[in-house]
Amino acid sequence: MKREELKFEDWGAIWLNYKKEFVKESTYANYLTAMANHIIPAFQGMKIEEISNRVIQKTILMWSKSGRRNQCGGLAVKTIKDMVVILKMCLKDYEEFYELDSKSRTVKYPVQNRSNEIEVWSREQQDFVMRLIRENLGNETLGYAISLCTGIRIGELCALQWNDIDLQNRMIRINKTLQRIYLKTDAGRGISKVIITSPKSEKSIREVPISNILFGLFSEIGEKRGDCYVLTGKDTYIEPRLYRKHYRDFMERYQVKPIKFHALRHTFATRCIENGADYKIVSELLGHASVNLTLNLYVHPNLEDKRRCVDLIC
Repeated sequence: MKREELKFEDWGAIWLNYKKEFVKESTYANYLTAMANHIIPAFQGMKIEEISNRVIQKTILMWSKSGRRNQCGGLAVKTIKDMVVILKMCLKDYEEFYELDSKSRTVKYPVQNRSNEIEVWSREQQDFVMRLIRENLGNETLGYAISLCTGIRIGELCALQWNDIDLQNRMIRINKTLQRIYLKTDAGRGISKVIITSPKSEKSIREVPISNILFGLFSEIGEKRGDCYVLTGKDTYIEPRLYRKHYRDFMERYQVKPIKFHALRHTFATRCIENGADYKIVSELLGHASVNLTLNLYVHPNLEDKRRCVDLIC
């Protein structure tokens, strides 16, 4: 097919096939999902040259208002930004492939009126949950404690095996993550599969010390064979979707304030900051790509903090 006859969906298929050879399978799955569900439908039938900044900007506003696949509401700004990054990569590779001049693509994103407040348990609620864990200690409830005491992500937790737990040196090695990805066969049929890969960034590969409380729980559970998964005690894993359901059911049974499982990670980070931990250390424990991400998420000085700062100088 000649370049002049190419529609966006034609190039999108070529681009996805090309990218498949150069990125992680999980990254490719993210590209494929975004292209199939949102990006290609938005620019279907258009030639690449017709996709101007104005067209992209109009599409961003559409996604923010009615971008969900069921048309009931818009997509989050972060989701839209991720899709625009993929779109820009696709268009840039088109220009490089056909040796065309590179176009500047600058767009703006709508402001979302959402609270920046991060959902966490209070110290009292956290203590109550830890008591429940001790009273109902098992492989799966141990995972709640690991998350509250280390800030581990759920995919990293589901991939955690006993050979990653060093009880002698009281250290947890986090070097892989488990997730379900969605792909398409050569015939175009959608499939899904579970993969275990390295974490999302180099900084995510880390070692986290085991606290005294967590060490006591590990000791009570009893160390298992090295290749056994921590959350099951077997050589078979539990995937994040099913583990979240176990977590929701447990918290509902004991009438605990419902927060998302990822909020256990937020709770850990918040407790660290509240107790005066160094921001860079907290960032490394969380596996953040930069300390700025940690600061933006968890450090929100109040008026009294600002007064104390000024009083130090004058």
